[in-house]
Amino acid sequence: MIATLVIGGNALLLFGTLFRPQIIGLYVVLPYYICITLISSPQRDLGWAWKRFSQNFFVLVVLRKFLGIRLMINESLAEAQAKDKAQFVFAVFPHGANADYSSVINGMLYDSLPNIAARTRTLVATILFRIPMVREISLWMGCVDARRDVADRLLEKNYSLVILPGGQVEQIRTTHGRERIFLKRRKGFIRLALKHGVPVVPVYAFGVSDYYHTSHFAMGFRLWLLKKLGMSIPIARGLYGTLISPLPVPTTVVFGEPIYFSIMKPGSPTPEEIEMAHAVYCEGLVDLFETHKTALGYGDRVLEIE
Repeated sequence: MIATLVIGGNALLLFGTLFRPQIIGLYVVLPYYICITLISSPQRDLGWAWKRFSQNFFVLVVLRKFLGIRLMINESLAEAQAKDKAQFVFAVFPHGANADYSSVINGMLYDSLPNIAARTRTLVATILFRIPMVREISLWMGCVDARRDVADRLLEKNYSLVILPGGQVEQIRTTHGRERIFLKRRKGFIRLALKHGVPVVPVYAFGVSDYYHTSHFAMGFRLWLLKKLGMSIPIARGLYGTLISPLPVPTTVVFGEPIYFSIMKPGSPTPEEIEMAHAVYCEGLVDLFETHKTALGYGDRVLEIE
């Protein structure tokens, strides 16, 4: 639904450029790209989160109702977030064929995690900040550029982060009907948390894997494109057979208990410390999945970690 709005806006901009290239190009397109490349880059700093937009923008409200999105917050997390200077790295799985849900829930955090919501940012792909309207909507929903220096800066300033470690590889390899995640080699978020002494919260979004009917057609070629050009091309069919809108699958995002690693200390963690902490996180995520899967209607599924 967000995609529909963005595609419509960019289509108008494209047609305007075709029919009035001098006016649109000179007075709209050129100033816009000068601004976002040379003057204003909040996506590489602390972002532009807009509480009222992320909570009340009608498209987000409709999408939340359409997907029946609800958050389940662990009691210990609710208590921990209420403390002064509370800070977390939320490591969320799965990415899904389309990760709109991860940004949509930002506005819901103001009710579920009120003490830290305003200082929570979601790391998303750099390409989103190069597309008109996508950039602005992403910023207003609390998203920032998923660069390491951006993440470091935010954690240094006591912000919390929402991270989807599976990334684009997990996106294009999402399989409808399977809970398949890519975590075994994804350790950057653990290194980041250990470096800044921040606890990691395992988060699992039930329903996301079924948003689209997916295809593995030309998977080798698509993985090559991703590796060489950073271009992710998911082949998936959602509502009305398109990638514009997901199927109306009820979605429950379960936030687990914060993991305070015994080796947590600010500085540069060793490879051994990262491995140990990663194993603890994996165990926590599996336990979270197994604890809730039956009650949420996924009792017949196994969490596949690759």
